[in-house]
Amino acid sequence: MLLVYNVAIRVTARNSQRHHMLAVLDQLPPSTDCIFLGNSLVEAGCDVAAFNTAWPGTNSGQSIMPANLALGATTPVEHCVILKRALNKPLPLKFLIYGFFDDQLNVPPKGNWSDLVGNRAFSYYFPKEAASLYAPGSRLKKWELMITGHIPMLAERSSLWGKVESIRRSFEQIGMPRQKVNRFGRVEDFAALESKDVESFIDRCNAVVHENRGFSLAVRQIIDLAHERGAAVILVEMPMPSRHRKIFYSTAAWADLRSHLQLLANEEKAIYLPASDWVQDDQKFEDATHLNEEGARYFSAQLAAAIFRLYSETNQFASPAHKF
Repeated sequence: MLLVYNVAIRVTARNSQRHHMLAVLDQLPPSTDCIFLGNSLVEAGCDVAAFNTAWPGTNSGQSIMPANLALGATTPVEHCVILKRALNKPLPLKFLIYGFFDDQLNVPPKGNWSDLVGNRAFSYYFPKEAASLYAPGSRLKKWELMITGHIPMLAERSSLWGKVESIRRSFEQIGMPRQKVNRFGRVEDFAALESKDVESFIDRCNAVVHENRGFSLAVRQIIDLAHERGAAVILVEMPMPSRHRKIFYSTAAWADLRSHLQLLANEEKAIYLPASDWVQDDQKFEDATHLNEEGARYFSAQLAAAIFRLYSETNQFASPAHKF
């Protein structure tokens, strides 16, 4: 029975987003020179086609070939692993665009059993790389991830239960008003991405600033990997609806944290783009944090123009080998 259960889960997991990401990485065009990286905010908010179309240099022979490698419900650890996998190929990388929100760049990674579910199970596919970020130097963590990764009923446990949960919610809706959903799931679920209240948000921001925390190890490695390829790193404060900006980003604590992040970015020779207010129309968001398709096109066009302008003005984004 255990054998059948494991086989069933392995088959079910083949349709998961993380397995789709493996296929995307394997088929990544060798001409890819711009990578979007992050969680679902980037997955939903960065439209590759719109970015490419709006890129000002296309008509003058300075074209670009972007790819969106963002994966929803993940952390910088998974993002770093994804980037390492992508850079196994000799890509002519010019730009690494890393989107984030709130204090995501400074949060210490958690890789416990209860944490690595859903798309975060991606860490089980590359246990050595993930273990070096969760617990540097720990052989125990490496073996824990390796062993778990070979047992589908453990590593892919969320695949089957995700389907069970979908069925449960379908029954739950019988006779009740239909709840709003989008391409990622129930809209109300994404309110959980925000801080519980202003006080906890302020405490988190103040802790980063007062303790002078740097970027997490995974974020630093992401930056280093891009720089090793001679690429520019652009840290993008992703657009947020007016509610989030008014409640959280209007606080003095966020202003202090933003200044701290900008200093850290300068130290790491990265560019910081405070783009949280670039999309003023809340109709361009589909829930509490994600841009909808129209909003993604609008934002991506702005982002392309801003990055090209910065490159043109400073000429410091890429190494001589990667300049247009």
